[in-house]
Amino acid sequence: MAVKVLIKRKFKKADVIEISKAIREARLGAMEQEGYISSETMWDHDHPNKVVVASMWQTLENWNSWRNSPQRKAIEETYKGSLDGPTEYEFYVLGIYPH
Repeated sequence: MAVKVLIKRKFKKADVIEISKAIREARLGAMEQEGYISSETMWDHDHPNKVVVASMWQTLENWNSWRNSPQRKAIEETYKGSLDGPTEYEFYVLGIYPH
């Protein structure tokens, strides 16, 4: 069953250009991974230092493989010092969930 992952980050300052580059690099890497479907980036209108990436994957295992990959970890390392708090992750199953 497909999953949507919401990745929420708040940055210390709104260096949108540098942060956008890192997010774009992560998206390009994700697009090459098994199970990747799509993603979108949303910047908070009133607080440009807050960003949410919604990433859709065929399975949670596909997402976890990308999340734990050396490539993604290296990309995250580029903006780790700019984060204002931990990255938050939320996971949603798409469609009608079997109870």
